[in-house]
Amino acid sequence: MHGEDVRTWQKQMKKRGWSLGVDGAYGADSRDVCRRFQRNQGIPDDGIVGPTTWRLSWEAPLP
Repeated sequence: MHGEDVRTWQKQMKKRGWSLGVDGAYGADSRDVCRRFQRNQGIPDDGIVGPTTWRLSWEAPLP
């Protein structure tokens, strides 16, 4: 999967301190960051940036 929505999420995660390239392509690195972030937030770590993960990417307190 790739596109501007992926790029937007990658930029946000990088801004939050995660080591992630911002290329608009949802590959293995993006999935890994997503799963680690989900575990950190206490939600199921399915590696999918669904509505809850997307919201928390902006709203969750920084560690």
